[in-house]
Amino acid sequence: MNALLVGLFFLLSSMLPATSWAQNCRWDGTAPFCDGACHGGETEVTRQSDLPPHWKDAYPYVQNTNFGASCTFGSKALCCAAVAGSECRWDGTAPFCGGSCGPGEVKGTPPPGSSSGQGCATGHKAYCCRSRTGSSRAALQTNRALVSYAALWDKSGGPRGEARHGLSSQQYQQTFDALLKQGYRPVLVRGYSIGNQPAYAAIFEQRQGPAFVARHDLSAADFQREFDRWTREGYRLVDAAGYTYGGSDHYTAIFEKSAGPAFRMVRGLSSAEYQQAFDRALAEGLRPVRVSGYALGGQDRYTAIFERRPGTAFVARHNMTPAQYQQEFNKWAGQGYRLVDLSGWKSGDTGKYAAIWEKSGGPAWQARHGMLDDRYQEAFNEMAKAGYRLREVTGFHLYE
Repeated sequence: MNALLVGLFFLLSSMLPATSWAQNCRWDGTAPFCDGACHGGETEVTRQSDLPPHWKDAYPYVQNTNFGASCTFGSKALCCAAVAGSECRWDGTAPFCGGSCGPGEVKGTPPPGSSSGQGCATGHKAYCCRSRTGSSRAALQTNRALVSYAALWDKSGGPRGEARHGLSSQQYQQTFDALLKQGYRPVLVRGYSIGNQPAYAAIFEQRQGPAFVARHDLSAADFQREFDRWTREGYRLVDAAGYTYGGSDHYTAIFEKSAGPAFRMVRGLSSAEYQQAFDRALAEGLRPVRVSGYALGGQDRYTAIFERRPGTAFVARHNMTPAQYQQEFNKWAGQGYRLVDLSGWKSGDTGKYAAIWEKSGGPAWQARHGMLDDRYQEAFNEMAKAGYRLREVTGFHLYE
């Protein structure tokens, strides 16, 4: 082993816990379009788009972490288990970075070889670690940077679009009012909780269309009243999602006065109840087009829209952990299915996902999950630059 490889061997050895990387680390990111991101309980050690041959020769444990195929776009993150309460992240969104640590965090020293992702044209990124003080969790719950986002993009044409995330209820209403005056209309709205207060992510399109009604922050009773009212007046429910804060469930909804196939809405169902509703709908010729998951009282709940319409083969899954979602994603994408609907929420100590895939043609598409706020913004910017449009976005706070 030459001097360069010996030096690299000891450098990498100093970055690791006593046990091997094969047990404590993993590469995150799916080739060929990689956008690796570490989850809660992990620290990002470095990023690579390909695993250099000298790594395999100098430190075989790296090979044991199964880097997989090389990236043609983006990079994979090497994520290693962190001591509970001391997980770290990079803060600051390229290219104009202004990194700073939020509530419940302290500035840390990044390990040798750690990469902050996209480089900064101005400013700098900060390496932030969860504080170990006893009161840190309460502070972390209000840290707006600790929302984990999942998103879907496709490379298609269409009207001008605008996307927002991390908006308070008041900010969302102000954004809605301002964009409405410019000819935009909401096509997707998702709620989640930050510090026990509602927050919103939304997609708007600047286009004409049928009359519509959009609502957010609806209680369960209000949602049912709005649904009954507008469906009586000939409107269709085209988007709906549930979320929780303050110990109760809340909903967003978009109705359009347009023709279309028969549809059915179900709300507030347990996992078992949702499966029964799914089986019944399928037997009656309906298929899911929107599925939203959320946790209420320690139990997962589901709200969904089914439509009676012909279509290509589809696959729907719910109650998936991040690892299960990634496994299903790889399986169905590998068989030519496209992701068309995605929901993510916090359930206990982990995230959960529900998703729908369809086996159909269409433009190139990409999907990411497990992205904290800054990483999501960088991915959004990168996708927009490459000509992709945001189609789905969902999020949950790591400490809600």
